[in-house]
Amino acid sequence: MIICVIPSFNEESTIAEVVEGVKRHCDRVIVVDDGSADDTSRIARLHGAEVLRHPFRVGVGGAISTGLEAAMRRGADAILTIDGDGQHDPDEAPRLLGPISSNEADLVIGSRFLGDPSPMPLHKRIGNRAISALTSIASGLRITDSQSGYRAYSRAVAEGVRHSSFGYGWASESIIIAARRGFRVLEVPIRTIYHPRRKRGAGMVDGTKIAYDTLKRLPAKIRAKADGN
Repeated sequence: MIICVIPSFNEESTIAEVVEGVKRHCDRVIVVDDGSADDTSRIARLHGAEVLRHPFRVGVGGAISTGLEAAMRRGADAILTIDGDGQHDPDEAPRLLGPISSNEADLVIGSRFLGDPSPMPLHKRIGNRAISALTSIASGLRITDSQSGYRAYSRAVAEGVRHSSFGYGWASESIIIAARRGFRVLEVPIRTIYHPRRKRGAGMVDGTKIAYDTLKRLPAKIRAKADGN
């Protein structure tokens, strides 16, 4: 069974389209409403999603954890995660799920940088590349888009990789844990979609915190060199 998990916060204008899109590729859809103040939950239910609602906002990392745990309890063999804001194309789901079903990978990340990243605002491109470089060093893998939330998980990696970050740092943290535990991580190209009015997402403060948290996860020898020891 393939279950899709959609972390969402105030996405009433886009959640219907995202749910309908992933229903074409998944057996079940779970929307995790992270304390929205709008009609996200009601609209998601109207379009056939199961809704799990946080009473207050805990962060996207917390919403992902809630969704992954729920999907495993419901018997998922593979799990797709996709943002609720319309930033990803649901019809690219087979590109991520394919390597899971063929047992070529345990964690598949949709990379905007393997496609055309030009629609992404310049400051986000620069910040993402910097964090992806740190994530690559910490994980020992070549990662081009560590912050992408468009991913596919095998059941084994969903059970074996538990991130602790409730915020945006979950994305890099989960890659590092997966790599260090020997899971196969693969990136595939996806389209970059950005809406001009979209204001949310990781900002400068979030990016600084992600970078700091990732630096703490660097191997000890590399940290010592960075500290000048």
